[in-house]
Amino acid sequence: MKRKLLLLAGLASAVVLVNSYVITSTVVIGESMLPTLHPWEVCWMQRVQPYAPARGDIVMFRTADDPPLRFIKRVIALPGETIAIEAGQVLINSQPLSEPYTTGNPAWSLAATNVPPGKVYVIGDHRTVPMAITVQGLVATRLMQGRLIAHWRWRE
Repeated sequence: MKRKLLLLAGLASAVVLVNSYVITSTVVIGESMLPTLHPWEVCWMQRVQPYAPARGDIVMFRTADDPPLRFIKRVIALPGETIAIEAGQVLINSQPLSEPYTTGNPAWSLAATNVPPGKVYVIGDHRTVPMAITVQGLVATRLMQGRLIAHWRWRE
């Protein structure tokens, strides 16, 4: 019996350590990542500290608010790049960005914006809504909490 309790305690400790330092899970709230991620999908995120950004990564980040909020968005522009949106088409350094995961919204526009060091530009995949109500913009890489490695829809 004592051996089983020790094994159970060791297993519980391993789960806590993995969840704290390697992988975390979260549930998608809202529709900002449609059609890629749906509301109520479970996402497993690889913890990333420090975060080395890559275009196309789907990331979870926290805000600097108190208490912080967490969002899941796609990395569109990297440090040192210039992003602009013209008639729904995302331009990176004046070149069109191929985005097969979404359709552009012709009403979306953004003046050329430089992405400073230590930040990335994020946008959700669901772009049928007005840009003004979509959470998007520059996010410090220090606020990144995870990168999507898997997702699972458990509820329709």
